[in-house]
Amino acid sequence: MKARYIDNTIVSKGASAAGWLFGNPVLMAGGAGIASWGKGIQSLSTHQKGSGWVADLYGGAQSGDDWAACYIPVNELPVTQLDNLQWSWYQTATETLGLGVVIWVHDPDDFDKRAEISQLANISGLDKSAGWNSHEFDSTADQMFFYGENTTGTDLTAGTNYTWDEFQADTIFSGWSVYRISFDWGWDASGTYESAYLAEVKINGMYIPIRPDISELIPGSGKMYSATLTGGANAAAASSTPLLLSNVNIQVTANSAYIGDSASQPVPLGAAQDAISRSYDYLDLSTLYYKNLSGTATIVVDGVRL
Repeated sequence: MKARYIDNTIVSKGASAAGWLFGNPVLMAGGAGIASWGKGIQSLSTHQKGSGWVADLYGGAQSGDDWAACYIPVNELPVTQLDNLQWSWYQTATETLGLGVVIWVHDPDDFDKRAEISQLANISGLDKSAGWNSHEFDSTADQMFFYGENTTGTDLTAGTNYTWDEFQADTIFSGWSVYRISFDWGWDASGTYESAYLAEVKINGMYIPIRPDISELIPGSGKMYSATLTGGANAAAASSTPLLLSNVNIQVTANSAYIGDSASQPVPLGAAQDAISRSYDYLDLSTLYYKNLSGTATIVVDGVRL
C-alpha cells in the first residue's frame, strides 16, 4: 500500500488525497437495540463532556444479538499505526458489560479479506458502573479476539484472546488497514441494557466530534417511534430525556389538550374537537409539553428517531 502522511501519521495515498482520515459518526443498532442522537442534559450531567451532542445507545432486552453502536469510518489507517484510543460515556445503570471497542480491518487490496477485532466487554479494566465512565485502550492486555473471512495465513486463532500488539505484529494483519472503529453496547445473553451515552472519542490523539452530520438527520434514517400520552391537570414533558424525532405527527385522539414548547404556556390543540393533529419536521420530545384542556386527553406522537 502506497503511503503518505496526515499529521505525522502514515496513511494510504487515497486518504492523503481525500484529505480525511476519520469520518463522521454513524449510528447503528440491531435486535432490541436503538441508537439515536440527543443533546446532553443537566439532570443526567451528560452535557458536561464532548460536543454537546451524545450518541444514545440503548441495548434493550438482551438475548445475545441485541445491540447499539457508534461507527467511526476510517480511511485506510494501517493496522500498525493504530496506537491509541480513548473514549468516555455515561451509563444510566450498572451493567455486566461495558461500552467496548471493535476495530474493523481488511486487506486494502482485496476487500474479500476482512475481520472484526473485538474487545472483551467484561474485562476488569473496562468500566461498567452507572454514571460517567472512561477508558484508555491498553494494547498490551489480552482482551482482543477476531472473527473474519479469508484470514488464511494468520498466526492467530479466531475466538482466542490476544493483545492488540500481537495483531499489529501478525503475518497478515500487520499488512492490513483499519476501515472502521466502533463502540458497541449490548451483545449480552440476558438482562436489559439501559442507555449509554457516548460523549468523547480520541483516536491516535485526534479528537473525533461526536455529533450527527446531515446524512444522520435525513428522515427515515432511524427507527420508527410511536407513543400514546395521557393528559393530566399539570403540564408534563413528552420525554424526560432528549429524544430527537423527524417527520413528527402529534394527534389528539380523545377529548382535547394543550400542546406546546413551554411548561407554563402550552397552546391549545384539539379544543372542542376529538381528532386534530399538528406536524413538525424535527422535534425534541423533551421540549414538548401537554396537559388536559377538556376531559382526559389522549395524545398520539409518531415520528422517526434520529
